[in-house]
Amino acid sequence: MEFKYYNPNPDAQTFKSGKPKSWNNEDSSIRSICCATNKEWLTVFDDLCKIARNNHDMIDSKKVIDIYLQSNNFTYETYGKPRVGEKRPTIEEFANDHNTGIYILYLRDYYVCIIDGNLYNTLNMTKDSVYSYWKLN
Repeated sequence: MEFKYYNPNPDAQTFKSGKPKSWNNEDSSIRSICCATNKEWLTVFDDLCKIARNNHDMIDSKKVIDIYLQSNNFTYETYGKPRVGEKRPTIEEFANDHNTGIYILYLRDYYVCIIDGNLYNTLNMTKDSVYSYWKLN
C-alpha cells in the first residue's frame, strides 16, 4: 500500500517547493468522492447539497453520502460492531486485502479513498480503523 497526497479542493495550497500545506478543512467526504469518481470538487459539493436539502441533513452525513454513492454505482458494506477480542481492519489492512478496485472508506466521521490498494488523502492515516466502505461496481 502506498499513500498518495490528494486534495482537489480549489482552496488547497502548496509551498513553493510543490509540497502540500497541511489541510484541516472538514471536506474529507467531498475529496474522497472526487478521487473515486474523477469529478470536480464544486460539482460534488453542489450534488451533495441537493441531496442534503432534500433529506434535511448535512452534506457530509453518512446518509447523504450513501444516497450519492449508491446513485453513482457504489455498493455499501459494513463491518458492524466487532466481537469481543476482535478489531476492525485498519486502512492498511483493508488496502492490502483490496488491491484492485475503487473504494471509499468510512472511518469515524472521516472518509478516505482507496484505488488499487493505494490511499488517496491529505493525511497518511494507514493505522486508522475502517468502519464501513463503498465499492464502485
